[in-house]
Amino acid sequence: MFLRVILGFTLFLAVVYCADNGLGITPPMGWNTWCTLGACGRDYCDETEVKSIADTIATNGMKELGYTYVNLDDCWADTRDSQGNIQPDPQRFPSGMKALADYIHTKGLKFGLYTCAGTYTCSSGGRDHRIPGSYGHYDQDAKTYASWGIDYVKMDWCNTQGLEPQVQYPQMWKAINATGRPIFFEMCEWGINDPWKWGPPVSNAWRATGDHHDNWVSTASVIEQMVGLSSYAGEGHWNYMDFLMTGGQGCTKNETQHCPGQTDTEYRTEFSLWTICNSGLIVSTDIRNLTPIMKDILFNSEVIAVNQDSLKKAGDRISSVECGERANTCQVWGKEVSDGYAAVLYNAGENSHPITANFSLWGWNGVTASVRDLWAKKDLGSFTGSFTTTVESHGVVFIKLKKSSN
Repeated sequence: MFLRVILGFTLFLAVVYCADNGLGITPPMGWNTWCTLGACGRDYCDETEVKSIADTIATNGMKELGYTYVNLDDCWADTRDSQGNIQPDPQRFPSGMKALADYIHTKGLKFGLYTCAGTYTCSSGGRDHRIPGSYGHYDQDAKTYASWGIDYVKMDWCNTQGLEPQVQYPQMWKAINATGRPIFFEMCEWGINDPWKWGPPVSNAWRATGDHHDNWVSTASVIEQMVGLSSYAGEGHWNYMDFLMTGGQGCTKNETQHCPGQTDTEYRTEFSLWTICNSGLIVSTDIRNLTPIMKDILFNSEVIAVNQDSLKKAGDRISSVECGERANTCQVWGKEVSDGYAAVLYNAGENSHPITANFSLWGWNGVTASVRDLWAKKDLGSFTGSFTTTVESHGVVFIKLKKSSN
């Protein structure tokens, strides 16, 4: 154990002073395969699907809003060749990953892949054999990804018995940087070892929470896990809350349709809290089949602007009261933005409640401010000292405030 600690500390020092890779200036936005065709984890992915997604993002307005990453999760790899080089599934990706990356790049988008820090990945992806992880091949895999033109690498934490994340992730970060190709690096050890404390020098983002599933219990849990983490995030290094489930995962029997696990209200709350916390906005549902709520949420440029704001500050919970139900029922989350202040009034309870955002929470004592509802895209008027509104169960009111000039 002592040697592992010393090794981890040595590697940490080796990367702390590395040049920033220049990525993640603001949180990443894009799409991931995980919940697109069928229930989450059943999307085995192939190049036809991925090209179709890239075509859609490039033409439906999402690219202009900032959704630029097209990422494959635990579905693309197959085995290693005799020299130990990782190989994509030849049936699913007959043209190879370099050709697919080139195609995605022609659309003005970026391409991401999944790997695992351990000996095998977390899922077999519908195959009759396990998929190799990157353990023992960090340098080799990083060089392979760079040669393919990969722009984003997510590294999971399955099958890592006896390993330490504080040792393994810096090794992969160093290997990626050594390739000379700018590659966004996401650590995914599910927030178990407080990655926000040691992750900033060795990654562009880290999973700050457990897995997010398409149901309200999971969404509410992920939100609660983010309390108090804002100070660790900033330009080039972000807390990540896992995939957005906007509109619902694919159906088990009809993979091309959405089977929502949450209400429209809950999907709007999900996106709002991911936004105010400056989490990456990576949607994992089928954006080729946009439902009304998906259009309403994913294309709201005013909400997205809060996430991508030039101050690059992450938000946090700044107020929480019982509201007659239980602890932390009525909450206010907020952050400073370049043109004022953004706040989410969030009702975690089972009944509608009035929620008040006191401007003094962020130091605006006695200030009169104009308030705009970002989801309604409506100016609500001027308010002095506080703003109160009724918020429905599991819902939010997302506002931006600007100090009045007089």
